[in-house]
Amino acid sequence: MSFKTYSILWIVLFCFGFPSGVFGQYIQKETVGGKTYAVIGSDGLAGAARWGLGVKMMRNGATIRHQVSKGNSGNLSVNDRIPFRFIVAPTDLNDPQPWSDAGGGKNGANKNLNAELEMKTGYDPANPTAANTVGCTFYGTTDKGAGRKWRVPTQRELQLMWIFREAIGIIYPAAPMENDASRKYWTATEKGADNAWYFDFQKGKPACAWQDKTTASPVRCVSDY
Repeated sequence: MSFKTYSILWIVLFCFGFPSGVFGQYIQKETVGGKTYAVIGSDGLAGAARWGLGVKMMRNGATIRHQVSKGNSGNLSVNDRIPFRFIVAPTDLNDPQPWSDAGGGKNGANKNLNAELEMKTGYDPANPTAANTVGCTFYGTTDKGAGRKWRVPTQRELQLMWIFREAIGIIYPAAPMENDASRKYWTATEKGADNAWYFDFQKGKPACAWQDKTTASPVRCVSDY
């Protein structure tokens, strides 16, 4: 593996659902599976603040369904901690997506808090192809996705991506996340049956809030390390 580490000044985000302070995380440029990616790690955090290396945030082709501080219907509360490491996709999805489409689900998933996304007809997480997938589930079929399994980031993951936005722009100069205009990236974290959280990467005007799941918004996928 080859990598280059970027240092940043730590800040505190006053956004509901995010920890009161952040420390011990880093971002590095790393070669994984023959492709160069931005990798965010939390190796320096105490065990209670991060998930172990073997914990996967994904099931059945999508991020485990959850809310800010609990899982849906007894699911693992994946937003409670930071992953040991996760990979940031080198580009956004081609088009803005409604929340369920971003996660690979049917439109009906925009109006419920079920334990699982009802995936689009024909979707097979063991054999994703461009013909039967959507959103982050499709990204793994692209050259930039390199055959990895991709998902929508949790609220905490996306907020870490905002903290490291400048480094992401250095690692991916053709596709920085920060933007002069409003760019409300979806998270996988749900606010309720009708709404899900986003984080706005507009330069100088970051904002964390929720919007209707049927809203078409940008998506930057992530992959479990």
